[in-house]
Amino acid sequence: MLNHDDLRRWRACTRRFWLHRRGEHAAAVPCATGKVHAVATDASAEAAVIHGPGIDAALRASFPGAQVIAAPNTPAEWNAAMQHTLDCLGSDRVAPEGWAILGACLTSEDRAQVRIDVLSCGERGLRLFKVRYATVGDEADVDAVALWTHVAARCGLRVQHVGLLLVDTDFIYPGHGCYAGLFREVDLAPVLGSRPVAAWLTAMRDCARGPQPPASPGLHCTQSGGCEFIHDCQACTQTASALPPAPLASLEVVGRALAAELREEGHVDLHSVALPRFSNTRHRRAVRAIQQGRPVLDPEVAALMQALPYPRHSLRLDTIGFAVPVWAGTRPYQVLPFQWTCDVQSAAGDCARHAFLADGVGDPRRVFALTLLQALGSTGPVFAYNAGFERNRLRELAQHFDDLAPALEAVLPRIVDLFQLARAHYYHPVMAGSWSFKSISRAVAPELLLDSLDEIQAPSAQAAFACSLQPGLDTLTRQQLRTALLTHGQRQTEVLRRMLAVFDGAPHFLD
Repeated sequence: MLNHDDLRRWRACTRRFWLHRRGEHAAAVPCATGKVHAVATDASAEAAVIHGPGIDAALRASFPGAQVIAAPNTPAEWNAAMQHTLDCLGSDRVAPEGWAILGACLTSEDRAQVRIDVLSCGERGLRLFKVRYATVGDEADVDAVALWTHVAARCGLRVQHVGLLLVDTDFIYPGHGCYAGLFREVDLAPVLGSRPVAAWLTAMRDCARGPQPPASPGLHCTQSGGCEFIHDCQACTQTASALPPAPLASLEVVGRALAAELREEGHVDLHSVALPRFSNTRHRRAVRAIQQGRPVLDPEVAALMQALPYPRHSLRLDTIGFAVPVWAGTRPYQVLPFQWTCDVQSAAGDCARHAFLADGVGDPRRVFALTLLQALGSTGPVFAYNAGFERNRLRELAQHFDDLAPALEAVLPRIVDLFQLARAHYYHPVMAGSWSFKSISRAVAPELLLDSLDEIQAPSAQAAFACSLQPGLDTLTRQQLRTALLTHGQRQTEVLRRMLAVFDGAPHFLD
């Protein structure tokens, strides 16, 4: 049987499809004992979206009379699921309002097998939908709907309408699991004519029976989780080896345009370029650090730091945007804060650590704001990295809570952007031209592991927090997730403190 995963692989790379059909895909590597299997490791693009714990309730709210068919995994389960689908479709009773089949399973005589997200009733036939917890679809979605429509037609079903169900960002969640109106429909009928599904199925079978096809390296090799065969793909290996390495002294450190000029002048990396060649102060600083093999810090930054009083606050915020809103009064993908971490240093060198992590019970924004204001107090600079993010979140909270607005707005002029200070006065060779938080972390705190979430197999703080809200999650796993998030925040603020120590000219960091 051919399914839409086969079609997706075949459309991206015939070699990937051929290898997968031959059973060449590697078995999953079991995780080491003691690791928490809390976050799913689905490599698809859909897995990158933080859906939210209300994902099932959202679809059921749109189709309250739906029949749900569980995803089959074995041939026997597929046969049972297909029979269940046919029984639902063959019923003589009048379909109630909101009737649908969620997960309808069908097989056509040309041996294509599909599981359709939604089949519902229209005035003159069935309505077929693919559900995407996203604001837009892509070409792979259109391919899948075309295949589903082909199989449904071959099974004798009259399909009146085909489309996507996408998240409507204008939807405001009223609470109590009321998700009706979350989705908007996008009609795909006008574009399905460009998908010759029958010809595709024939070509896929011919490909599977034939010799191994050549690879076609491109963006699809790494997109949506990447190809599972990329490490032993000769074409991809040759492509990668043909590319020059990206050493710490790469010409691109000073920008692509200038790098192209330097390459035309015969330079391979920045070691051979004389400093007077650079008119930009920041470029000269970076090149000097690279050629000396050690960081460069402008001496005037120490005077700037000495002018800043105590107590000093090092602040990091974490936010999330659920596709399916969790808290009443919020919209899909609305940027909502759920965690803050703040270290407060006194003039004597003492450090007090403060933190807040939402428990998932109700909208956390007010408690978030109140506890943060208490930690920040009314005096002292607030250090952040790329501080526009923190400023915007505080402004949003001030707009939402009128009574807290004066206190929140009073924090804004106290914020000092360490990104701007670093960019204007500092460079370390390990940064390789990048000013991301991870790059600056490698420079000022190389022994500090920021990937603490790896211990729980979470790709991000957002994914870990979303997982902690899942209903039915056992207490131990939820606590491990929360502990990892708190540790993650503490490590981030410690990086900020290390930056302050470097800018102050301290020989080492004092805890």
